[in-house]
Amino acid sequence: MRKTLLPHLVCPGCSGVLALTIDRAEEEWIEEGKLTCDACRKSWPIDRGVPDFVPRDDRSDVQQTTSGFARNWDEFNKVINAHQALNDELFRDWILPLDPEQIRGKLVLEAGCGMGRWLRVAASYGPRVLIGLDYSAIAFTAAKNLRDLPDVHIVRADILHMPLKREIELTYCLGVVHHTPDPARTFDALVDKLADDGLMTVWVYGAENNGWIHHVVTPLREKVTSRLPHAILSGISTSLALVLYGAAASYKLGFEKLGFPYADYLRYLRRYPFKYMEHIVYDHLVPRIAYYLSREELLGWVSKNNVFFNLTARNGNSWRLLVSRDRTRIPDAADPHSAAPGAALRT
Repeated sequence: MRKTLLPHLVCPGCSGVLALTIDRAEEEWIEEGKLTCDACRKSWPIDRGVPDFVPRDDRSDVQQTTSGFARNWDEFNKVINAHQALNDELFRDWILPLDPEQIRGKLVLEAGCGMGRWLRVAASYGPRVLIGLDYSAIAFTAAKNLRDLPDVHIVRADILHMPLKREIELTYCLGVVHHTPDPARTFDALVDKLADDGLMTVWVYGAENNGWIHHVVTPLREKVTSRLPHAILSGISTSLALVLYGAAASYKLGFEKLGFPYADYLRYLRRYPFKYMEHIVYDHLVPRIAYYLSREELLGWVSKNNVFFNLTARNGNSWRLLVSRDRTRIPDAADPHSAAPGAALRT
């Protein structure tokens, strides 16, 4: 942690001002210390450079989901971060129709930052301040990976209880909301931290065109794969990744007419190296919590929060949702109170 993060933090309980105590520091980097609320006197440690606001007695299903991701991301840390050009391409795709140049000069939040791959991409677009927040212990890996970037800060915290001021100018949240116990409430919490003219882009799994996942994969994941030892699940992931890699490779060989399901998704996957794809498969099998969200559910979220929006389908099986309280910030914005079928929808 650096002192420059402190002006953006508040007590997650009462929104009071936080006082900083430094126990150990290396130049500008605070390795160990404590943050204490001036109002309610609660305190939280700074551990390995990361302010840690996660309670130790939180829910077991949340701990399982986040720790499973953390283990996977740690194992594939070097593989994932070695492909920055691919990461940049994926980042641009996931945040459409948001232009990444809109990051420049902004106070930006990544909610659910993992090991920091998207933070490094976002940092290349010149944010004024970039804050990565994650619930799991992977936050410590992210801090280590990004310590060389002076305007990037890592916080360990629950999205439902973020220790941040209501001043975020741009939030992106990629593949995270659907892995929380209550996705609608998570969305509400993210909107709540936006500045009045702030922008937020969210990518989530779609219920549409994923019926077989809901009826077959989800029960297996919840009852079997999410409970397997890491070594066994890794072996299963490698085997399934070989099948997926072969299916995606068929498009490279010009076999598009074979009639594979998920054609758009397979065309998209063919750009991945095998180890990266192995990581993706593990990510789908490890969490106990994973929701597949319908278009109607997302429209309900924007209506409840009274935000203008643009909703677009990605690869036919997931959704991008861009929102703001300021209509002028959203390309082809739809009014939250007229979210009729087809409004701001791109397929």
